[in-house]
Amino acid sequence: MSQWGFYFNQDRCLGCLTCKMACKNWNEKRRGDASINIRSYLQDNQEYASEQNGGEYGVGLGQEENQNIYLDSEGRSNYEEFNKFYMKEDWRRVETYEYGTCSLDKSTNTFVQGVDRRYLTISCNHCSDPVCVKVCPMGNIRKDPVTGAVLVVSYESCISCGKCKEACPWDAPQFYDNNFAAYKQDDPKRPKMTKCTLCVDRISVGLKPACVAACWNRALDAGPVEELIAKYGEGNITTTLPEFKSSQTPLGDTQPNIFFKKKTDRIRK
Repeated sequence: MSQWGFYFNQDRCLGCLTCKMACKNWNEKRRGDASINIRSYLQDNQEYASEQNGGEYGVGLGQEENQNIYLDSEGRSNYEEFNKFYMKEDWRRVETYEYGTCSLDKSTNTFVQGVDRRYLTISCNHCSDPVCVKVCPMGNIRKDPVTGAVLVVSYESCISCGKCKEACPWDAPQFYDNNFAAYKQDDPKRPKMTKCTLCVDRISVGLKPACVAACWNRALDAGPVEELIAKYGEGNITTTLPEFKSSQTPLGDTQPNIFFKKKTDRIRK
């Protein structure tokens, strides 16, 4: 097995959320409610959807201001219908941290700006010793033998107990409804746990994960751990950031596979 991981250059991240949106777009059909919310309107109105709604996903290029695209063939708004089909889980998240202070220079009566932002993009870190695997009572989470990715074996056998979500330091296991525990076990709409797959489907055909491929400022990368270390320099990367939660858990160190380049402090002293 060649263990894959992520590399994040905090200096290059602008907090644009492109990685988050790319993840949602690529994994739209893998969201937890995908089998529940069927595109019945589009299936029954394929010709209308193609001509008026820009195709399967709604708004066509240059059609954003066309009010008709938000109406069905009987003049009713289809906003709520389309809203069912957008991925509600956040497999990848971008967190923002402000630091520094802003002070008043009494001699000039002007504010001296000493504030900056740091960003952290985070998903599943595909740990070498994942705690989610240890706590799943169904044995439903395992390491991929090829990439080392932490994957759900079967969504159908998930009992939605939430133990994996509680155990993970980075909230990687996700549910499309945060009130998943309120559903009865026999309710077909009971949310099943979903999570980042490291885009093993893309990796298998020689592509980078969707979040990495979409990062226009190249703040994010992924690959076999040994290759990431060689590429970015062992002395130039770290496994910790002030914003990154500890990997120590009651069940031991999860050993996350992610490396960082810490943001350079640009605040004037």
